Amino acid sequence: MARDLRSQALQRLAALSASSPTASFDRSDLDRLCRASPNRHGQPAVNGHSASSSSLGEVARVPMTIREYEILVALCKTAPSLQTPQSAQKLLRHLVPYLMDAHVQEFAPSPFFRKIEPSPTETLSFHVAAALLSLGSHHSVVRQTVSDTISAFLSSCAQATESVSRADDDDDGPGAFEDATRTATIAIALLGFLDAACAQADFWKAGGRLGLVTRVRDLLSQPFLVAVEASFSTIRNAPPHYRQTKEWKRWVRHYDDVGRPLGAMLLQRSFMRLLVAATSLLVAEEDALRDSHVLDVVMSGSGLRRPLTARSAEADFRSVELYATVAIDQMNYLESSADFDSLSPAKQRLAFSVKACALISYLNACTLNEEAADSEVMMGWLEDALNDPAEMADEELASVVLKSMALLCKVSPSYAVHVSRLLPRFIVQSRAGSHLVAVASKSLAYVLQRLSTDAIITTLYTLGNVLSPGNDRAIANGAGGAEGQDASNVYGAGHSTGSTISLHLANEEESSIVQGNVVQAICEIASASRDEKITGLAQSMLAQKIVKISSPLDARIITGAAILALNGGQAEFRYLLKRYSSAVHYAFVENKEGILQAILKARNHISANIPRDSPLFAIYLEHLLDAIISQGDVHNVSQTHHSKESEMELAAKEIAQLLPPLAALMSANQLSFDGSADDDIRSMLRDAWFNIVVHGFTPSTERGKQNLKYLRIMAVHSPPLVSENRGDQNESDIDLNPILRRGESSERESLQKRLLSELIPARSNEIRGLSYRKTIFLQAACLVESLRADAGDCTQALAYFLEPSMRRGDVSRTMDAIMNAVVDRYLYKIVNAVNPTFSAQYAAAQLAKIFCSCCHRIERVQQAAFGCADRLIEAIPSALCQRSSLFTLLELLSLMWSSCLEAETDRYEPRTTFRSSRGDIVVELSDDYQFRQFTLESLYRKAKAWLAKAINTAPADVKGLLQTYLSIPEEESGYGHMSLGRSFAVEIGSTIPSTDQRLSSLDILGDCPINTASDFIAQYTARQEYRYSEALPDQSREWLSLLPTNRHPSLLPSPETESADAITVLSHIEKRILSRTATPLADIRDILRRAAALLCRSEKDECSIVHYLVRIPFALFTKQSIKLGISLWLGVMNENPRMEARILAEVVQGWESTIQKRQGLFNASITSPDPFFLRQEFAPSDNAALAKRKQLVHNLLAPHTRLLQFLSSRYSATRLGCIDTHQLFLRLLTVTLEAVKSATPHPMAREIRFQLVLFGLKVLNTSTTMGVTAKYYLKDQILSAGLAWFNAPARWSFGSNILQLRTEIRLIEDVMTALAESASIGAQPAGSTKPLAMKEKLLVLLLENEHSRLHVWVSPLDASRFSPLHHHHGGRESSFEAAAPSLIRTAWTESPSLAVHLASRFSSPRIHKEIRWLLLNFPAKAATEPEAIPILIDGALPDDVSFQLKYLLFWAPVNPITAVTLFLPAYRNHPYLIQYAMRALESHSVDVTFFYVPQIVQTLRYDSLGYVERYILETAQFSQLFAHQIIWNMKANAYKDDDSQIPDAIKPTLDKVMGHMVDSFSPEDREFYEREFAFFDEVTSISGKLKPLIKRSKPEKKQKIEEELRKIKLEVGVYLPSNPDGVVIGIDRKSGKPLQSHAKAPFMATFRIKKNKGGVEEAEEMLGEGGQGNKHSGAQTNTVEVWQSAIFKVGDDCRQDVLALQMIAAFRGIFHSVGLDVFVFPYRVTATAPGCGVIDVLPNSISRDMLGREAVNGLYDYFVSKYGNEDSLRFQQARNNFVKSMAAYSVISFLLQFKDRHNGNIMIDDAGHIVHIDFGFCFDIAPGGIKFERAPFKLTSEMMAVMGGSPEHQAFKWFEELCVKAFLASRQYTEKLSQIVLLMMDSGLPCFKPESVRHFKERFVLEKSEREAADFMRGLIKRSYGSYSTGIYDQFQLLTNGIPY
Repeated sequence: MARDLRSQALQRLAALSASSPTASFDRSDLDRLCRASPNRHGQPAVNGHSASSSSLGEVARVPMTIREYEILVALCKTAPSLQTPQSAQKLLRHLVPYLMDAHVQEFAPSPFFRKIEPSPTETLSFHVAAALLSLGSHHSVVRQTVSDTISAFLSSCAQATESVSRADDDDDGPGAFEDATRTATIAIALLGFLDAACAQADFWKAGGRLGLVTRVRDLLSQPFLVAVEASFSTIRNAPPHYRQTKEWKRWVRHYDDVGRPLGAMLLQRSFMRLLVAATSLLVAEEDALRDSHVLDVVMSGSGLRRPLTARSAEADFRSVELYATVAIDQMNYLESSADFDSLSPAKQRLAFSVKACALISYLNACTLNEEAADSEVMMGWLEDALNDPAEMADEELASVVLKSMALLCKVSPSYAVHVSRLLPRFIVQSRAGSHLVAVASKSLAYVLQRLSTDAIITTLYTLGNVLSPGNDRAIANGAGGAEGQDASNVYGAGHSTGSTISLHLANEEESSIVQGNVVQAICEIASASRDEKITGLAQSMLAQKIVKISSPLDARIITGAAILALNGGQAEFRYLLKRYSSAVHYAFVENKEGILQAILKARNHISANIPRDSPLFAIYLEHLLDAIISQGDVHNVSQTHHSKESEMELAAKEIAQLLPPLAALMSANQLSFDGSADDDIRSMLRDAWFNIVVHGFTPSTERGKQNLKYLRIMAVHSPPLVSENRGDQNESDIDLNPILRRGESSERESLQKRLLSELIPARSNEIRGLSYRKTIFLQAACLVESLRADAGDCTQALAYFLEPSMRRGDVSRTMDAIMNAVVDRYLYKIVNAVNPTFSAQYAAAQLAKIFCSCCHRIERVQQAAFGCADRLIEAIPSALCQRSSLFTLLELLSLMWSSCLEAETDRYEPRTTFRSSRGDIVVELSDDYQFRQFTLESLYRKAKAWLAKAINTAPADVKGLLQTYLSIPEEESGYGHMSLGRSFAVEIGSTIPSTDQRLSSLDILGDCPINTASDFIAQYTARQEYRYSEALPDQSREWLSLLPTNRHPSLLPSPETESADAITVLSHIEKRILSRTATPLADIRDILRRAAALLCRSEKDECSIVHYLVRIPFALFTKQSIKLGISLWLGVMNENPRMEARILAEVVQGWESTIQKRQGLFNASITSPDPFFLRQEFAPSDNAALAKRKQLVHNLLAPHTRLLQFLSSRYSATRLGCIDTHQLFLRLLTVTLEAVKSATPHPMAREIRFQLVLFGLKVLNTSTTMGVTAKYYLKDQILSAGLAWFNAPARWSFGSNILQLRTEIRLIEDVMTALAESASIGAQPAGSTKPLAMKEKLLVLLLENEHSRLHVWVSPLDASRFSPLHHHHGGRESSFEAAAPSLIRTAWTESPSLAVHLASRFSSPRIHKEIRWLLLNFPAKAATEPEAIPILIDGALPDDVSFQLKYLLFWAPVNPITAVTLFLPAYRNHPYLIQYAMRALESHSVDVTFFYVPQIVQTLRYDSLGYVERYILETAQFSQLFAHQIIWNMKANAYKDDDSQIPDAIKPTLDKVMGHMVDSFSPEDREFYEREFAFFDEVTSISGKLKPLIKRSKPEKKQKIEEELRKIKLEVGVYLPSNPDGVVIGIDRKSGKPLQSHAKAPFMATFRIKKNKGGVEEAEEMLGEGGQGNKHSGAQTNTVEVWQSAIFKVGDDCRQDVLALQMIAAFRGIFHSVGLDVFVFPYRVTATAPGCGVIDVLPNSISRDMLGREAVNGLYDYFVSKYGNEDSLRFQQARNNFVKSMAAYSVISFLLQFKDRHNGNIMIDDAGHIVHIDFGFCFDIAPGGIKFERAPFKLTSEMMAVMGGSPEHQAFKWFEELCVKAFLASRQYTEKLSQIVLLMMDSGLPCFKPESVRHFKERFVLEKSEREAADFMRGLIKRSYGSYSTGIYDQFQLLTNGIPY
């Protein structure tokens, strides 16, 4: 042992020294090892020439000690690891003498040499030679020296062999024994050398290997081999008294014992292995040969040398011929030697090994050059060997023969047929072992691959017939067929006949062996074929033999088929599984235990090896589950009780047979169940568990105990027996599951109830009342969850409360008891420390999961989870003292608080899924905010109790974990930087544990609370110091480490101080940011923190560092960077007050730079334009884009908001300090208040703008250094800044952030309070200044107005919730009325825009008149305000307007619809007005004006001057789509009737403009026009062709449509008029569908449309500078293809639908402008000719009347059936979508007076939105002229049911609120909406009456205030819900048109 340790230590030491890349050989451990061995360098030099034998022998006679030997071996083994050529040279010089002495080396007597295997001489020569070859291979500088040394060694050996061959061998004295030992030493040394050379033959090139083989062949001459045999014979026969031969005799015996008898044959084998290595390197690559045998490499086809390459030229004819000659000589020598049978077994094996090597070498020669090596000779040798049982009994030779036969068929394909017959015969007749049969089978498969598929099938049938019953048979190749499946079924061809295999079996045992080999062969052939069909054939053949032959063979067939099955086809796999099931049943009936074990083994093999992604996996899993489920499925009422019980017993046994493979499959693949694809498997697994319980597999039964291990594994990997979506359904599936009824009888019911009662005795009374099905279900649940708890998981049992039946009654109470039993079982194992799975750490993980369930959206699950948590914490308080559980609880508190906060921040889009970034915490919550609040309160209350117990148990640990939780940085922790979890952590951390006797004994002093908050925070602070330690003064170089790694240090200045280093790094970071180079915020944070730390302790000014500390956050200017900056600035100012002034100065400068750069609040890209200035879209509401837009605006404004909070706070803290600091704030205010006048008017900027005003008023009211004049000017600026907000139209909020609105309301109140405090400043004139009283009064009145408007918006349903403000100025209206002239003039002086917009805020004729007077007298001042035009010329050209119109030449353009209105006759074609209208239209993009094509066409009626025509023609020149739409609209308006019989008065004008337009087209445009219109006319003409078939059946009409569609030839570039943004690329020719109509023939068809995915969204345009980089991205070039269905109508006027949908699209734009979360879908309708049009079909939608026809009871029932019950998230989302769409369409329906609202005109889409269609009756007409529908809009009881069923329900309240907000938002645009209608009044549409526009305006109740309008809308909702007429009209439609309701 000590010697072994020494040897290993030496080798380890040498290896470590050699592997060092930098260590020098000199003075290294290697050098010391070399010097530790005797110095042999004084011996004669070896240069390849012969040395004197006498001198060499004298030197070698120095005996080698065991120490020298071990050192030498250690040095040899380091050779491959040497790193440098110098080391290689030095080691080489040390090793060379040892090789030269190897054949004569003597060894000092030592017992340790006897442990060296196989002998010291062979091991020495092997290691030294191997080391030299390795050195030469790895280091080219020593390669030649190594080659010369080996040549010299061989020469020395040759000289020595000559001397021993000449020695007189008849001397029996001591001299003879000395010669014998000398010869033996040479032979053994050659053995070691040859083995090393064989292993590293790639050291030599091809020529070198040829020379080596030649020299060794010559060396192993016949005389020498004879001398070797004689020498070893002498040694073996030496008398015992010869001491010198005693050790040799022991070695000879040792070689004999290990199967390597010393002699000539052993040398010849080594030589032949060298020959194999030499020839193999000509065939294959070195790397391939290192890993595999050459024959395997050639068979695999990989790793071969490619022919016709430079390296393949090494195999020249002469070399190959020589190698072949050597192999032939060896074969001849073996054949001429004595009979192998006379040799000892060991020598016989050597001879066979030599023959094998010769065959390999000759085969390599044949492969390389068939002319140099005759393949016929090779085939002869192989056949002879194959027919010799003795030779084929040797595994090595037999393997070589079989593989060589196969490979010879590759060299000479003509042998393939012959070999394909020889090998099956060998397999059948040889009785070979399994390994050899595997080789033969693979070889046969290799041969068969070169033959036809028919040959493979024939061979399989040949082998398969051997498996037929009977012992003696002669089987023809291919004769007979397998049962069930013929070869023709595989490849469609028959099989050929072949030779006959004669088989005579002596006994059953022999028959079993042969048949087993055949089975193995079939498996190997099929596997090697890699053909699924061949594998399937073999698999089917074997499967058919199961249970048809002997039982031992059945086992092999069963396992063999299982191996094949993994690579076979699905059909064959299913067949095999079916056979397994039949065999199992047979085996149980016949008591065949062997078959059962074999099938169990086979199934286990499949389970362990089938990959999860294989298509067979699902088949196998389903088979196992189905096999379990199907047991006991047969019911026969005539069966006796006894027979039923026996069948149940048999079924139980078969189930037990299936449990181990199912457990193995589930365990090996870690089954997880997510997604709908797993629903079926989940259901089957649930049914399997039910059947397992039905058949008595419970822990208390014997069969349950026997299979407990497998059941537990299955339970661990099974989901709960209740699916996750059970909580979404109303009815229970327990009563519907047939498995739960299986085996039902009174006796079994009593048994199952008794078993269940034994498990939960506390609920025995409830169990007695349960049904059999519920008992089985509960029993199964108890079994699964108990076993799962045994494995360490008790949380899954909570899922059972998702089952509706588990939420009430006896079942619920019983499930509670089961839950408690499961937890008790788990707790028992924890308390008793059964295994590591039940440690406190794992219990904490379980507790974390339970905590998540405490926040479940279903209350019953919450109750159960709270109960589990109570029990767990009560038993193991330490489970809450772990990071996982404690952090989860705190995070859940934060998440629940955030979820409740969303009721204020995003009311109408409740987020249902909440995730925490700390750990895997995901909770899904209901949209019911009251229930969320209830959950939060329960969790908070419980958390206090739980943590009180935990902190009493381990106060230090819990507080430490709380400090760790608080230490984790959190960028966005809740709203307003609040997090309930963090606040709760501080609260709990401050409590005094009751176990602290000292502190808990303190008396409370009055109202002063006593806690440990100070100690908690002190510990937390201390932890922060060492956790986030900053750079220390002596680590200044650490600054440079923060720079990018690709920046070389030499490029940086050489800093000598930390300050200089900091400046360098900070400057670099700022440059990166300014150059827009990506820089992680984390890196910037670290650098700035280090800079702040330096400033905190610096006593110098450090101006540059201060500059960068402030400027870098400003350079980024994001809310994160500014938040970071503020925290650092405050820290530095508090730690080092000297820095305060510099930091504030830099901050003020940074603020001013944002004004100059137009960033944040001053960013011009943040706009909130009038929606009529924007492109209107016919598309569904895109609330996701609105949310994105809102977030982008928030991100842009947030930096200024945070900065203002910081500055306001800093001013309050320092206002009585340094006067210079005060001047900084005054400068900041002066610059900002001036800039804010032109800042963004976006609604989201309201807060920051009034915060600025409030900050200014704070400075004004508290300043003690300002004079009267300075205060006056500052107040004037403040008032101007406040009034600047009102320079734009009144704005509502943007989005649904109620908290933001409340903030703004309070802010306005604070501003008004501050204004009241500053009322005395500027109240009286002083010198040349005017008093500010009127200006202040104006601002106060406007603030009151804004305050009241926001009140309505924040609380549209509750007028009493907020009381309006009443300041000293008195009532709003009365105050403004009283002082209107002076207030309006004050506003005009401040800004004409301010005065103009007063008219919209205060609806008073007097105010309107006063503003108009100013416009008449000073028009030039208002030229920048387009909204002044309607006031100046309201509806017509007034007589008092004259010279003012000339200013229209440079007046700001109005929106397109207002501009088009100016062409009406009421404006008398005034030139200035016409020119202004033209300029306004031309100022807008064609994408914007495109929307108003119908109105533009109508103005041609009044276009006497031709301006409209000119605009149309000019626009058509650069927009073909605009031109086409104009032409279609002109055609549609040319006639008054649908049949084109009554021309409209405008027709001549339209024809003229159309002609001019077409004539003006370029050739390309005209060709496109003709192509498009021809295509569309061809499609619409189908409707006309259907009219003759109007009375025919639908199939006939459909056939006609499809016939016509097939005739249409699709041209390139054509599009549907309703989809001008897409190109038609295909038509679904079978999509034609006739639609119902009494006298018309509309039809529907579907087209493939290719369109752009869309350009850059409007939201992205507000990114400002940050988004410029992506402005020209290639996103617009990406296209998408969609199917779009369209309805084509002929003889049906669509113009009214066009107008209605145009109005809906306009409302959509209005709703989007305020971020209102409602939904409309203005689908596209285009009128293309009189009575013709195309209508887009709503995708994924169904009409309400179709639901009625499908026998759905009501809308609510439809929602439940489609989305689940009200608890389901899908139902809640769908209901939310329904509410949003109902609100929008209800308001629009009222305003546009949509009638004919029967259920056929109301659609429901897949998301739950309601969408109205078919607007044939609107404005002032109704169906039949009878106004059945007197309700403002349709609101039925079923709609109410979907929205909660009660006015008090949250969903209905949301509906009301959204209705009110949609109405309020629309009122502001009454005039523009009415202009759309006004321009269509003369179109002849039937919906209009003379008073239609007036009625339309009246419905907006503009005379009412916002609050009154809100109440008016609520009244409409009540009227609609209580309307009797709605139901009457639905009944009318049912009776007249058969439309259900």
